[in-house]
Amino acid sequence: MTQRIYRIFFLLFIVAGSIRLSAQTPNSDFGAWIISSDLEETTFTEDGEDLTIAFEKRNGYGFSFNHFWTERFSTEIAAQTFGGDMTATSDFGGAAFTVDIGELDAIALSAMAQYHFKRASRFSPYVGAGVARLSGDFEAINDPDNLESFDLESEITWAASVGANIQLTENLFLAADFKYIPWSAVAENDPDSESLDIDPSLLSIGVKVRF
Repeated sequence: MTQRIYRIFFLLFIVAGSIRLSAQTPNSDFGAWIISSDLEETTFTEDGEDLTIAFEKRNGYGFSFNHFWTERFSTEIAAQTFGGDMTATSDFGGAAFTVDIGELDAIALSAMAQYHFKRASRFSPYVGAGVARLSGDFEAINDPDNLESFDLESEITWAASVGANIQLTENLFLAADFKYIPWSAVAENDPDSESLDIDPSLLSIGVKVRF
């Protein structure tokens, strides 16, 4: 039901953007990004013992297409990869030890509405909100516990962002974007798996070409 609501919202979002299209010559830009991700850790407690799952972040990359319907309002479609090396820290008998258990690779596909401030100036900040679809997989390393690799269920959720464009030339921009996407990841086709509240925060630095 939740996914159906988000899909309806997405369709309405596209229709509303089409209605607002004016006779003015449209402006669009294409962006290429390098992405640094901050992923939340999750702690499980059982029989008085804590097990914390954390991530050592890795850089990813992304691409975006943004179209301005009016001077201040635009819509963006983007794809961003992110992930990290997953570690497990166990607190057993007051002594903590950490082991590497595998790698997480994920992708976020997002559709965002953006409101731009001072678009005509050299420095133009913006805020955005929309929806995102997250998916990924976990690849286990070889260990004595025979931990298996598995895919993660895809999830559609909300997303929020803040960023800025800095004009370098008439059509070339340096850009920075910070996006937050809540995500409770679970193993695909495994109803007994525990969920991980990964909740990625994606900091992206890139360049945009406007045309």
